[in-house]
Amino acid sequence: MQAAARLRQALEREAHAARQVALPELHRLIEEKRQALSALAAAGLPATPEERSAVGMMMRAAEENALVLGSVIGALESIQQRLRQDLSEAANPAVYGPGGGPRRKRLRHTLAASLDRTA
Repeated sequence: MQAAARLRQALEREAHAARQVALPELHRLIEEKRQALSALAAAGLPATPEERSAVGMMMRAAEENALVLGSVIGALESIQQRLRQDLSEAANPAVYGPGGGPRRKRLRHTLAASLDRTA
């Protein structure tokens, strides 16, 4: 029961950190979750109704955790795609300049500044 409760708590903390987009905290919780999972595996199969209930609660926390982490992954992939598109457009010399018309000057050394400003 303790091992299942420990893993459930780790999963709940991880889901909370994912909702807050606390990436350093998520990274730290990976190790905590791994240790809790090892302890649960070492405990063996649940024998009592209380142990089965604790494992069931842990499984529900794992399902919620997976949904939250899936949402975070989707959001990060969307940001990555948008950033790649913005950088690609900023590096394209045919893109219109700040005045609304075509750029009159060649980019040369200003490309890095343009990319920095856009990113």
